[in-house]
Amino acid sequence: MAPESFLTRWLDAVRPLPPTPAMDETHLAQRRRQRRLISYTLLLFGFGVAGYYIYDYSASAPIRARAAYDEGMKNMRPGTYADAIDLFTRSIDLSPAMPEAFLNRGIALHNMSQRNAALDDLARALEMDPPLTRAHEERGRIYVENRDLETALKEFSKSIALRPTTDGYYQRGLLYESLGQHQKAVDDYDKAIVEMPEAPFAYRARAAAKANLGDEAGAKLDRDAALRIERAR
Repeated sequence: MAPESFLTRWLDAVRPLPPTPAMDETHLAQRRRQRRLISYTLLLFGFGVAGYYIYDYSASAPIRARAAYDEGMKNMRPGTYADAIDLFTRSIDLSPAMPEAFLNRGIALHNMSQRNAALDDLARALEMDPPLTRAHEERGRIYVENRDLETALKEFSKSIALRPTTDGYYQRGLLYESLGQHQKAVDDYDKAIVEMPEAPFAYRARAAAKANLGDEAGAKLDRDAALRIERAR
């Protein structure tokens, strides 16, 4: 005889008993068996449904993290930095291995004048993604504000070594200028302009550095270039 299937046994167990004048022990045992089997079935069903939703929720976490991150980026502007921080935090909670979320939360915290918290986030971003140029640039700005100019200079130099950018050269040029190293400032502004020829701020900064070096003619040329670019926009 073929073994009964689970479904056959389950249907047999839950089949209602015909009414009887008095329940004997056999009837009572079957009733108890019915209740146990129904309870176990419901319990297993509940575990299955819960497991499915837990799995689905976990599997979709990276998608929801990215959505929160994208929404945070839309709020990266004055007046909504606090909202951006909340959204980046949600993104990190859902998917902690997102260096870009730590980076941009750090930038938002810096814009909210929370420098120490910003440095912590930028450090976490660099732990996960050491070549993250933007994190070094942002750390450099914070160290300038903290008057730790030596560390700031190292951060800007690391940023440039990883990936030369207009902003990296420009920020280091400003730092050299504040240290009275005008020629080094001019050299960095030269490189910033090579990276972005239509950057009026770089021309104006170079004009100031040239003036400090006594090159009034060069300073005037740079001021005129900056004015020409601004009028063309």
